[in-house]
Amino acid sequence: MKKNAFLTFIFACIPGAGQMYYGYMRRGLSLITLFCVASAIGALIPPVLLAVPIIWMYAFFDTYDLIRYLVSGSPKPDDFIWGDRIDLGRFKAFTPRGNRIIGWVLVACGVWVLFDSWIAPMLRDLFINLGIEYLYYNLIGQLPTIIVAGLLIYFGIKLLGRTVPSQDDSAIPPYPGDHDDPNGPQ
Repeated sequence: MKKNAFLTFIFACIPGAGQMYYGYMRRGLSLITLFCVASAIGALIPPVLLAVPIIWMYAFFDTYDLIRYLVSGSPKPDDFIWGDRIDLGRFKAFTPRGNRIIGWVLVACGVWVLFDSWIAPMLRDLFINLGIEYLYYNLIGQLPTIIVAGLLIYFGIKLLGRTVPSQDDSAIPPYPGDHDDPNGPQ
């Protein structure tokens, strides 16, 4: 069934809608979900907003990639972007100590959101009542820089303190061409 080229373009501009227009419901649902989740989290944590245009561009060009596969006669399967099921065990392969890094990132984001929405306004009122609001604006304005710098210094010191275990020379394979044979390689 031939689809309307103008409608294809319009739906391709909406993440997930182009995929759904061509019958890829799971793929379209996963793209619109990723787009909405990234937008919602980006409202709380602005750097996450960088993912929104990336997801939009991916969804746009994926629509035309799906059309190419459909026209060639070998359509892609309709799967969710993350696969048929979410296997949290696969995330452990990405982090050296299981999900600890992901957990700490989530805790840090939660602490920042609490600070930004609850503690910072209370501190602002306190500093204004004390007549030193300039200190508040200087402190809060530089707080993210101070935190990031402190974390970089902390993790840098931890990395410098690690020692690499020494290897036994016999465990290292010889270079090609290094032979004990006096006649040379054969």
